[in-house]
Amino acid sequence: MATVLVLTGRSDITADAVVDELTKRRAKVVRYDTADFPIASKVAVTLGSQGWQGTLTGDHPIELESISSVWWRRPGEFSIPTEWPDEARAFAASEGRVGVLGVLGSLPARWINHPSRDSAANYKPVQLAVAARAGLDVPRTVITSDLTHGREFIGSDEVIYKGLSGGVLTPDLYHRYIPTTLLRADDVDEGLAGTAHLFQERVPKAFEVRLTVIGDRMFPVAIHTDTEAGKLDWRTDYASLRYQPVEMPVDIEKGVRQLMDEMGLFFGALDFAVTPDGQWVFFEVNPNGQWHWLAVKAGVPMVEAMADALQRKDQ
Repeated sequence: MATVLVLTGRSDITADAVVDELTKRRAKVVRYDTADFPIASKVAVTLGSQGWQGTLTGDHPIELESISSVWWRRPGEFSIPTEWPDEARAFAASEGRVGVLGVLGSLPARWINHPSRDSAANYKPVQLAVAARAGLDVPRTVITSDLTHGREFIGSDEVIYKGLSGGVLTPDLYHRYIPTTLLRADDVDEGLAGTAHLFQERVPKAFEVRLTVIGDRMFPVAIHTDTEAGKLDWRTDYASLRYQPVEMPVDIEKGVRQLMDEMGLFFGALDFAVTPDGQWVFFEVNPNGQWHWLAVKAGVPMVEAMADALQRKDQ
């Protein structure tokens, strides 16, 4: 019987919902967290003519040959014994990452998404360039560490500053990101030379859209808000948000499909602004973005679509 492997942490309500759906369908699904390795998990595999064969053991043994699809959700960091010296811990973590993820990554299974594709797609400059080539409207954008260049782009306007990366983990493992920020030329100084910065034109918004793509299926959901904070960055004011499924223009669907294909992504959570005159403007694609709350709030069958994809019922 084919096995669906879900790679994620123990606290993940999105994975919980999909695993529950697969269980109801009597599919064989195994959940595994890389944070269990090597303290509570073992790998024992041998290279054969068809690739790696053997088992990865955690809460349940996983026969590699049976795996037909893998959902790379949000697995934790490898857990190395804390009493080991720092150098030994770093070495063990590196060897575990290459060993376990290398073996899993080599499997001829459907990946949602393969970690190498997921990692590559997280580079925002790459996303924006691919989106532009795909014919999607992208805000005027610069990436700069040059003060003169930055101020010339800003001019007399108010522009948007966004972090290029997904934020950082604090020492207590809290994920901290930089919210969308409004800037004028006087707000930037010589400190700009300290690293790369992304500035974009400010796009007028009637509302925003979170588009969740699962294989060939697309689920566009409009996000409405009446607060200034929500209009600038809806992530900062969830209490004000209202959700509604929305139709997507054919040209946007075509551009999104080209973007997903070029980046090798099966899944993506894409953010758009829709201007007062109806123009869709691309902001970014998160290759491992959250979506379960949208499925609940907007009443769209994303859980079922993900289960179908993992069972390969869409083929």
